[in-house]
Amino acid sequence: MSKKPLSEKAKQSIRAWDRENMRTLSCRVRTDEAEVFKQYCTEHGTTAGELLKKYVGKCIYEYGEELRKAEQEVGK
Repeated sequence: MSKKPLSEKAKQSIRAWDRENMRTLSCRVRTDEAEVFKQYCTEHGTTAGELLKKYVGKCIYEYGEELRKAEQEVGK
């Protein structure tokens, strides 16, 4: 089953939503480190972007847990 190509209006709408709701995180690393990381990702069936996105989600979740614990301690 093939998907119908997006119209230009739909593409513009998607780009506008992304501009308002998405942000890019980046960092600079040494070339040799980047190559080893890319190799790691390939060997683990993922991409650098996917792996970094998962890590950001994990950090946010763990930070939320820390905040909930701190709130519980204050409420005692």
